Amino acid sequence: MLKFIGSGSAFNTKLGNNSAYYKEGNQILLIDCGSNIFQRIKENNLLEGIEQIHVLVTHTHADHVGSLADLILYTYYSHGEFAKNKIIIHSPFDTGISEILKLNGCVVGVHHSENLIGGSGQVTKILKSTLFNFDRNSHVEELNTYNITLNIKGRTIWYSSDCNEINKSLVEDINFRNNFIAYIDTCKADYNGNVHLSLRKLTQLIKPEYRNKVWCMHLDEGFVREEAEALGFNVVKNEY
Repeated sequence: MLKFIGSGSAFNTKLGNNSAYYKEGNQILLIDCGSNIFQRIKENNLLEGIEQIHVLVTHTHADHVGSLADLILYTYYSHGEFAKNKIIIHSPFDTGISEILKLNGCVVGVHHSENLIGGSGQVTKILKSTLFNFDRNSHVEELNTYNITLNIKGRTIWYSSDCNEINKSLVEDINFRNNFIAYIDTCKADYNGNVHLSLRKLTQLIKPEYRNKVWCMHLDEGFVREEAEALGFNVVKNEY
């Protein structure tokens, strides 16, 4: 149901920074906007006919927010009606996204709006048929990082952001919930202290009969699509 502008890890420049979107009418929901995502959005006319953009920010590593300021200023000055605020940033307040955007010249209330959420679990409605909330995950000590749960037209979508583990409740959701799919940060690299989830660990966590409900994303350069698919997992593909 989600489409991907980029599906790579920070250093997998061939696949681009991991970023997904969902369109509904003249609005678009965008998850993260890493360093090379604005270029891909603009080159592929992804915003044609779009009047409002909801950006969900999971954390502030550059491969997730590196071109967000460019997108905000472009939509204000060059996309659609001139000097009109068209973007709403949704993120837990403790990601620090407000400070980063301010340092990049984006003025809240002028160039963009912000819906900063006070921690995990707050459900927010956007578009006509979409609910979402954030929940904390385990990635790096330096940043607060969040997963996203979306409900779109009766289907629940769990989106991991960057993470190095998934909890028991998610595994149970994958196993037993109908109309439930999970997009999970998955890499080939496998070593102690890895801040991403290896394909080996994911294979240990998800039984073969439920792996068709999992989509691997945020792929590192060593990731082999055919290997993951042979194990029963789906692997996302870039739309462009």
